[in-house]
Amino acid sequence: MHLKTLGRTLRTLGSFWLGERKAVAWKWLALVIATLVVINVLNIRISYGERAVLSSLQEKDQAQFWQNLIGYALTFMMGTPIVGMLGWIKGKLHINWRDYLSRSLLKKYFDNDRFLDINNDPRVTNPEQRIQQDANTVCDKLMTFVLALVDSFMALVSFITILWFLSPTLVVTAVVYASIGTYISYKFGKRLIGLHFAQETLEADLRKVLIWAGKNATPIASYRGAARELDTVNERLRLTLSNWNQVLSWSRNMTLFKVGYDYLILVVPLVITAPLFFAGHMDMGGIVQAGTSFGRVLGALSVFVSQIMLFAELSAGAKRLVSFEDVLNEHHQGRIEGGIKTEVSEGVEVKNLAVKTPCGNSTIISNVNFQVNPGERILIVGPSGIGKSTILKALAGQRKAGSGTVARPAADDVMYLPQAPYMPPGTLREQLLYPGRKKAPGDRELLALLNVLGLGDLAQREGGLDAEQNWEEGMSGGQHQRIAIARALIARPKLLILDEATSGLDEENEALVYELISASGITTVSVAHREGVVKFSDSVLVIGKDGSSRVVSAAKFKLRQAA
Repeated sequence: MHLKTLGRTLRTLGSFWLGERKAVAWKWLALVIATLVVINVLNIRISYGERAVLSSLQEKDQAQFWQNLIGYALTFMMGTPIVGMLGWIKGKLHINWRDYLSRSLLKKYFDNDRFLDINNDPRVTNPEQRIQQDANTVCDKLMTFVLALVDSFMALVSFITILWFLSPTLVVTAVVYASIGTYISYKFGKRLIGLHFAQETLEADLRKVLIWAGKNATPIASYRGAARELDTVNERLRLTLSNWNQVLSWSRNMTLFKVGYDYLILVVPLVITAPLFFAGHMDMGGIVQAGTSFGRVLGALSVFVSQIMLFAELSAGAKRLVSFEDVLNEHHQGRIEGGIKTEVSEGVEVKNLAVKTPCGNSTIISNVNFQVNPGERILIVGPSGIGKSTILKALAGQRKAGSGTVARPAADDVMYLPQAPYMPPGTLREQLLYPGRKKAPGDRELLALLNVLGLGDLAQREGGLDAEQNWEEGMSGGQHQRIAIARALIARPKLLILDEATSGLDEENEALVYELISASGITTVSVAHREGVVKFSDSVLVIGKDGSSRVVSAAKFKLRQAA
């Protein structure tokens, strides 16, 4: 992990330790460290206990042997619940840390509907993975790595003195041996970090195409496009497994080195202490203690070697997380350069609007100007693909790339209805009241509204207002659109934007919907393709084939004029 990435990671994660949850954070960390201290004290006691048992066994002192063995066993009995609790305490620290980090990311992601801009930002891929997986991975891996460092430091302090008194040569050998192992592990680790980063991206891409295929199963089947989709998924799978094969190869090499490295730890202390034993300067218990202490000291010095795989995963996850956090902060703090300027007003006024593609590479439509007074209605017409829906999305604040000024009511007083309404999981009541910012009407009012919109039998057929169904699949497109209109009539926003929001209705029901909207007095900007909608409008914004636009009165306008 580069120092720059490390610094950004610590800034991203540090607010948990310095912010409003710091008392909880430091409490659990203190418990973890206290438990590690107790465990290291017990390890020292075990080291001396083991030496005492073996020495009394070698001297054939039966009474002393049983006494030492009982003390040795009691140490293990004391340590068992403490070691068992360590995992639970670390888990509680991890849960609190992940909860704080995830909620912080989610708040920035959803705040003021910025998730739409973030999803359109070309620097961000798979934001759901960053929030759900990377936040969890980085918290878990970083906590494990840091606690491994703390534990290693305690073990080093605890056992290096013991090892020095037994054999200074073993101390020097441990330092040299660990230095060589750390250097070789670093070389392996650099390659593994890049491969792990690529693997997470490829896995996310594979998951994305599978979700896309499931979400669009009906149109894919209609075109008999299963073979094409299978080819796409197979290609993503091939790339994913190809990279994973490289991960396996480098992990195999790292494992071969690490196994050999660990096996030599068992041999090296024997090579150095055996001559002392044969010369009568060290007993069997001392040899065993020297081996144990050498392993503890070398393990402490070789923490990077033992944690290299974890470190590779941590580095890859941290790189993705901090880059996502940087984008979130830019959008959250409004540091994105340029863009369409938005002002708050009672009516609507669009000045010199030019809208670009989300990446900003090309302009979709430009030089758009129109005004709608409060309570009035304007219809936007023009050739297919000229940018009518783009204007509506810019007006709703869903497109920011471009230039010009859009004055409209505050965001919470604007409702945008697309051609295909969003049908969230939940009850029929929740469908009608979504997103739930206004005071909910009573059952009688809701049922009366459904009846007016031609959905009177829906509640009865589905089991009442509190029935839960798969509303995405359980209703027709026209019924979805009427539910969306009902939401608008219940919420009564100051500005209603209709993006072909009645295209699934017949002319009679479309006229009924526009009549209800007109009677409500809601300022309306809409795109529609039927002549009958014109009479419910006060003015018409006509966009020509060349992209030019003009506003005309709706009183004498005919849709064929825009053809």
